[in-house]
Amino acid sequence: MKETLPETKKKGRPKKHDKASDRVNDYRKRKQAEGRRLDIFLSSQASWRIISLAKSWGCSRGAAIERLIMEADQKYEPILFPETKIELGP
Repeated sequence: MKETLPETKKKGRPKKHDKASDRVNDYRKRKQAEGRRLDIFLSSQASWRIISLAKSWGCSRGAAIERLIMEADQKYEPILFPETKIELGP
């Protein structure tokens, strides 16, 4: 018969934080730097259109919403924010 040795627990990755509160605060700071969470309610029709766009663009629903916002911003920026135009050079 084979003798089996007891398995030792693997160490895993090293801890970055000593306290759980430090870990949570670091996570929140990192998330805040990456972007903002936006909880919204959409009509069923708008929701289905977002899902359809996300599938056709090959991205998540959040990425589809962000793309729509950025495209609208580029299109309407001169109308909505005319004073922010910066002219370079003489």
